[in-house]
Amino acid sequence: MFSLHNQLELRKVTISSLITCIYLPSIITVISYKGILYSVGNGSSCYVLALIFCAELLKSFYLNSSKDVHARRNKVNKNKAGDILRGFVFMLCVKFAFFIGIILFGAPVLECHEETLMLSSLLTLLTIFPLILHTGVETSMQLLFGIKNYGRDTVIEMLVNNALMTICGAWLGAVVIPLDWNTPWQKWPIPCYLGAIGGFLLSNVLTVLKVSLMSGATKYPILNILVHVLNGFQISK
Repeated sequence: MFSLHNQLELRKVTISSLITCIYLPSIITVISYKGILYSVGNGSSCYVLALIFCAELLKSFYLNSSKDVHARRNKVNKNKAGDILRGFVFMLCVKFAFFIGIILFGAPVLECHEETLMLSSLLTLLTIFPLILHTGVETSMQLLFGIKNYGRDTVIEMLVNNALMTICGAWLGAVVIPLDWNTPWQKWPIPCYLGAIGGFLLSNVLTVLKVSLMSGATKYPILNILVHVLNGFQISK
């Protein structure tokens, strides 16, 4: 649960979420305007993943800029090449796990492998990639398997919430695929792809709204009611 005690973290979380609320709708708006929205699940739409990769990388630089001097010194002393390699291998493992999990949940087994792979790549970028950038591979694995709790770390709480809502969004997106509507956006994996982006975006919108209400509640206590309502949408505990 977010705390007002660390104003610096709250400010960074808010700005990071606001950036997401700007760049993700912008990407969707542009590809919709260009008439290529229905190709987001194909390999030709790798540029979308590249844009998300760059945006999340830049956001991580901002979120990590508040770490204390000790943390920075320790980070400098680490083997950078080893960290990058471990992170890359871990992301490949997670991507493969998503790929298998998506097939087990009903994705085509003998066809559409490219589309399933693109969805797995998107889920990896929106869930694990930000955690690795902020906490490293070891801590990310501990958070992933529930060995470690994020405690009072507001940034990690936001990242975990984003990851969980992204997966939920992808899962909910699959609901419309078997419906007999005969619309082009029902084609695999467009609903799940857009659902994942929608879940990630919604999580960031709720973060901005929640922090704003918490700040306003210091002057207007009645806003705490809305804060408690938003806490009910929090997936991670």
